[in-house]
Amino acid sequence: MIIEREYDPGTPASVAIVDELSTLEGTDLTPDEVGFVLYEHVDPEALDRIVSDGDGDVVVSVAIDDYHVTVSNAGRIRIRVCE
Repeated sequence: MIIEREYDPGTPASVAIVDELSTLEGTDLTPDEVGFVLYEHVDPEALDRIVSDGDGDVVVSVAIDDYHVTVSNAGRIRIRVCE
């Protein structure tokens, strides 16, 4: 299954990832309550800097538990469920 969404480019990429994975899991969790620690997979501050400060098209992909997540500086997020 692949989910593609747009998020507000003013939203940090790390927050968009947590929000979308929470939605996909059918929960309304805060970043501290999700079933994973984002920092175990990627440095959230570095991710936010790369995505927000990059010139041109910036796309970053990361594996988080059973998901392959791709975010861009154009405000797009793509989540592929790896079952």
